[in-house]
Amino acid sequence: MTGSHRVDGAGLRPAESSREGPGTRPGFPVDAREALLARLAAESFDVLVIGGGATGAGIARDAALRGLSVALIDAGDFAGQTSSHSSKLIHGGLRYLQYGDLSLVFEGLRERRHLMSTAPHLCRPIEFVFPAYQGESPGLAALGAGVGLYNALALWRPPATGRRLPAHQLYELAPHLRTAGLAGAQAYVDCQTDDARLVLENVLDASAAGAACASYVAAAGLLRDRQGRALGARAVDAETGARFEIRARVVVSATGPFTDAFVGGPRRLRPTLGVHLVLDAARVPHGGRALVLRTPQDNRLFFVLPAGPRTIVGTTDTDFAPDEDPERPPRVGDEIRAHGPDVGYLLEALNHAFPSLKLGPADVISTFAGLRPLLSGRGQTPSETSREHTISAGVDRTVVVAGGKLTTLRRMGEETVDRLVEMLRNAGLERPLRACTTTARPLPGADRRERILSLAGADLAAPIDPALPYLWAEIVYAARAEQARRLTDALIRRVPIFRDAADQGLSAAARAADLMGGELGWSPARRDQELSLYRQAVAVSRRWTAEPLRGPS
Repeated sequence: MTGSHRVDGAGLRPAESSREGPGTRPGFPVDAREALLARLAAESFDVLVIGGGATGAGIARDAALRGLSVALIDAGDFAGQTSSHSSKLIHGGLRYLQYGDLSLVFEGLRERRHLMSTAPHLCRPIEFVFPAYQGESPGLAALGAGVGLYNALALWRPPATGRRLPAHQLYELAPHLRTAGLAGAQAYVDCQTDDARLVLENVLDASAAGAACASYVAAAGLLRDRQGRALGARAVDAETGARFEIRARVVVSATGPFTDAFVGGPRRLRPTLGVHLVLDAARVPHGGRALVLRTPQDNRLFFVLPAGPRTIVGTTDTDFAPDEDPERPPRVGDEIRAHGPDVGYLLEALNHAFPSLKLGPADVISTFAGLRPLLSGRGQTPSETSREHTISAGVDRTVVVAGGKLTTLRRMGEETVDRLVEMLRNAGLERPLRACTTTARPLPGADRRERILSLAGADLAAPIDPALPYLWAEIVYAARAEQARRLTDALIRRVPIFRDAADQGLSAAARAADLMGGELGWSPARRDQELSLYRQAVAVSRRWTAEPLRGPS
């Protein structure tokens, strides 16, 4: 398609070489987004994927790499919900062994191996230390057996390893750990990731392979023919309110915890809330290792995870229901956040593990919370509920992917695209397609640091926060090369200032908005709006501070 176009309430029409629209400066050049929206409205795609989290990004990437024409849209930012609020782990899930989910663990460990090869910058091995206490379950012997089975399911391929630590050696590694009854620890190796960046790099690779990937484009409903078969979706550009249609042969719902609200019909999911706390590593030292601990309240596992100058603690696992209507499924726009009792639960667990630290609410720098899209009807408690996924293909040419976990996003993409290819062949698609290549194809962000440094002049090479390693150049790069459209995108998901800064980035937000606005052509009104939205996000994440730390007994 040649020429530039603008989307408005009536559809598409030619645009001049510059434009004045909501939130833009007069005369600012037409940006890539206008061309992207024009393409979404003009082309007919093989596949429309709705939902730009881990699942949707994995599907879009695999499909585009095989040669299908793909559109991917999300109502917010890519990885804007669950996929940027995980424990940041790529793992098989050692704890799933106790529930007999051997196939799930095996699949996760296989995907861990693939990701270590294709994205070593996003799949970093670290040691996990699991202390054992006398009279508590599991004991050292059981932990050793579990780690042995875990490594066997990994086919003993790196980073499959383990060691047993006597109590005195564990004291040296974690001197603040509760010592009463400490028998020692079992160590093993798993991997950490940047979850939002993992999703983003899947999106960027999908785009490089030809997919049309747009954030802040909401699906307002499906288009259907007289036989009820899907023809695409009605779409709304969240930035301008413009409405248009996206045509596709098959539509995929990858809407995560919002699947039931989007698709309708019988409930597929049991969404659960996972809350994490972020603390200063000087208050809760991590030594570059992860600790696996149990809560005193209900014996659930939780992690104490290294994050550079910060320590991440989590997670909770409680059934989620919207406050105003507990019977309806969650939907986009629901307030998903830490509540006082969530923070109290984790602080109590921390103080049980590290009694000498005497941690309190004032030690919490930030919180983050996400909904797990767990499949309903599997398990008695949230923790027992399976992390498996399902792929449901309908005769109406829709596919619904539900459940799953971050670690298996590549595999979910492969399985879904296999189903899509079969559906499209049955519907008359004849052109040759390529085989799946995602097990070996590298993700594209390994040289990100070099690219950022190449544009970092003296003013942009300075750290955003003196206590943190992030540079101002990363904000510019996020807007220029990483599809960040809003200040929240840049400071929450592209650069974790929201999570790690002592003031959650409030003092840096104004300059960050200036830098983004310079890249994206924001008007003064748009800049002020972005600042307001960012401050609102910080306020929501802190709302727990006005709530009691214990729930009703």
